[in-house]
Formats: sequence, C-alpha cells, structure tokens
Amino acid sequence: MEYAAHKLEGKAGVWWSHHWASLPANAVVTWDQFKTAFRDTYVPQGLMTIKHTEFMNLTQGTKSLTKYLHAFNNLSRYATEFVDTDAKKLASFKRGLWPKLSNNIAGNKSTTFNEFVSDALTQENSNAIYAASKNRKRAYEAGASQSKAPETSKPAYRAPNAMTRYRLP
Repeated sequence: MEYAAHKLEGKAGVWWSHHWASLPANAVVTWDQFKTAFRDTYVPQGLMTIKHTEFMNLTQGTKSLTKYLHAFNNLSRYATEFVDTDAKKLASFKRGLWPKLSNNIAGNKSTTFNEFVSDALTQENSNAIYAASKNRKRAYEAGASQSKAPETSKPAYRAPNAMTRYRLP
C-alpha cells in the first residue's frame, strides 16, 4: 500500500497527503481501506452504479472475442461480486458470449477462466476459417456456374495521320 501511495502524483498525491494527515498517528492503512477512500473521492457512487449496470448488460454482440474480453476485464472492476472467484468470473463471461460461439463451445470442460478464454479464442478462429472457406467455395461455384459469353475486342482507336487527314483536290 505504501508503494501505491508513494506513486500518486498531482491532485491524487495532494489528496493522499491530506488524507494521511487526517488519520491518527501510527495508523495502518490496508489496501482495501486505501481503495475505498480513493474511490469515495475519485469515483462517485453514481458512476459505480452505471459501470456495474454496463457490466451486467455486456454482451459480445458483433465484437471479436478479444474486444469482448477487454471490455469484460475493464468493466469487471465495477462488479467485483461477480468475478471474485474463477467460477463466478467464468459464469459471467459465458453469460455475454455470442450465442453461436457459446453453442460451439458448450461442451468445453475448461475449469479455469484462462483455459476457457483460450479455448474460446481457438474456436472463434476455427469458425472464422470455416466461414472464409465457405465464402470462397460459394464465390468459386457462382463464378463457375455462370455462362460467359466469348469476349470480343473492339479495334483500338487510332487517330488519323495529320498528313493524310486533309487532302486538297
């Protein structure tokens, strides 16, 4: 905790100096006490509530799994009661997955959050490769099935020679 307090600069450093001075002499401040005091000062309860709601409503949607993971990790600090164990974190993450990916990985036996994310990333990549190959096949079949008329070429335009263009009688 002392290291974190030592790293505070600017307004946060001034806040900590005043906060520390207001405590009894020889007070011991735990990390949780520091976090609570810091959040009470810099993160209003209304913002905490908004971010908590954003976390609860977070879904992968059209985002890549990596972008969903970053959003999940960013917002999870506002809903710590849903990520304070690996099992809760995993359940919260699964809740917001894109339904097709969730269905594809439903039988996954990963027991840790990190294992599950790794497996889900692998599955998402496999889905993308499959979709790309399917699209290439469709494009090939569409091109092969169309009858193509023989190409005819028009003669290239040639400007008349300046000497022969105007003949005088």
